[in-house]
Amino acid sequence: MPNKNQLCLSANFLVIQFSNVKLIRLSTQLITLCFFVFLFGCSNETDQIYEKTTQKSFQDVLQDAEFAITENNFRITNRLHIGKAIQERGNTDFPQNEIILFCNLEIAEDMLKIEPRYINYCPYKITVTDSGGTVTIGTRLLPYITDNPEMDNISKYINTILNSMVEYAASEDPFILDDN
Repeated sequence: MPNKNQLCLSANFLVIQFSNVKLIRLSTQLITLCFFVFLFGCSNETDQIYEKTTQKSFQDVLQDAEFAITENNFRITNRLHIGKAIQERGNTDFPQNEIILFCNLEIAEDMLKIEPRYINYCPYKITVTDSGGTVTIGTRLLPYITDNPEMDNISKYINTILNSMVEYAASEDPFILDDN
């Protein structure tokens, strides 16, 4: 069975090929189907973002995210104060937004031995956004359905850790990390 990437390539090829044929000859249903496959079938970006919302304060979520990162043996490498920087440029109503970048060199080494292109996922990041009293915390997950089962296993392992960090930062339960 072809994987999602192979199906996307096939759908894109069909759309390109159909663009060379007079549209009058094609049925409306076929054109519509190709259009939707082209637009929606190839995007897996929503599958790669894991988010939670909370009523906790922005600062509490940041603090809990940092705690979860360090408790999982990752090192914070940088913090990007996006919201603050935009506010300083004159847009004082802009919401608070931060990105915490972090890495674990042992996990990175294991991952990059198997798939060097996954350097594009390093460092990992957690985002925290304040949207009028609701704080959203999220992370970008690694693809875990590929042609490489060994990489899929590492991706699932890393994604589990990333999910647990987001869950902890969004949760009111201070012992949620103990469950993972």
